[in-house]
Amino acid sequence: MTASAAEVKSGHAPSYLAKLGQGNFLVNNILLGTLLVMIVFFSYRSSAFLTVSNFTVILTNYAAIGIVVSAMTLLVIAGHVDLSVGSNIAFSGMMSAIAITQYGSSPGVAIVAGLLAGALVGALNGLLCGIMRFNPIIVTLGMLSFLRGVTLLINPTEVYGLGETFFFIGNGRFLAVPVLLWLVCGSFALSAAFISSTIWGRYIYAVGVNPQAAFLAALPVKRLLFGLYVATGMAAAVAGVLLASRLDGVSPGSLGLQMELQALTIILLGGVAFTGGRGRILGVITAWVFLGVLDNGLTLLNVPPFIQLVASGLALMLAASLDALGTYMGPRIAQRRKVSEQLERAKEPGKMQASK
Repeated sequence: MTASAAEVKSGHAPSYLAKLGQGNFLVNNILLGTLLVMIVFFSYRSSAFLTVSNFTVILTNYAAIGIVVSAMTLLVIAGHVDLSVGSNIAFSGMMSAIAITQYGSSPGVAIVAGLLAGALVGALNGLLCGIMRFNPIIVTLGMLSFLRGVTLLINPTEVYGLGETFFFIGNGRFLAVPVLLWLVCGSFALSAAFISSTIWGRYIYAVGVNPQAAFLAALPVKRLLFGLYVATGMAAAVAGVLLASRLDGVSPGSLGLQMELQALTIILLGGVAFTGGRGRILGVITAWVFLGVLDNGLTLLNVPPFIQLVASGLALMLAASLDALGTYMGPRIAQRRKVSEQLERAKEPGKMQASK
């Protein structure tokens, strides 16, 4: 076993992975500064923006995509991606809706049906991409079209009227806080704890940096990737169920449409490297709030929808730029730190002799 693998096994992340976080720190500070400027601008232009109720609306509207992002971030850090989550949202939501409207199932059974459908899609992606090592971009893009078509074949028309109990999940409150906020905060907290406090979280970074080396070091690469795909599929299913509940219905052609691009934009904006091996949940949360604020602020200013599409495209290009910046700066900052440490160690014997 190599030294780096031993560090991962023992619970200590390799030092170069920690140093790559310095690049993340720079990227996240740029994003955070932009977010603060944007908040000040929208607050100046609209008196309705900087209110508790409005920020509750922002976070609630973006709760479903936040749940998807919380799981998909781990997959991207591991060097993979799932571009089928948008159609998986529609597919899972439709399964829950049909269970209620056509089979008379209880809300609990309908939710389980939707979650199982999403997990099954994730397992299929994990089998093809994680175990059989097919190209994840090609496979999940194919799954994106396949699932959308299957959803329309199952029921080409809108399904609505899912009942008050099911409606409460997406619109009700618990302890005066929307249920959706409890769920999205729990999802981000779970992902953050998993990747920072467990040995499997360290495996994710190791696989993202060098999957071949991780495999040779006897890390469970295939099992890890399979599990991450299942988790992402399950998160998409949760989002689909929540959106169906919030809207009290499912439109098979539009539910979840282009949410895969939205999720990827948030992840890259948050400083996660598309090639894997770098990223933090805190940065992704900042990017999640950033896009929510941007969308809400433009709506309050009555900006036409096509201008909002331009802003979304610019956000994706900004995400690519920050990704490139992090990739460029991270290794160089790490190298400078390494040289500085070597110089400090070289000076220590001279200091000891001078003190004598």
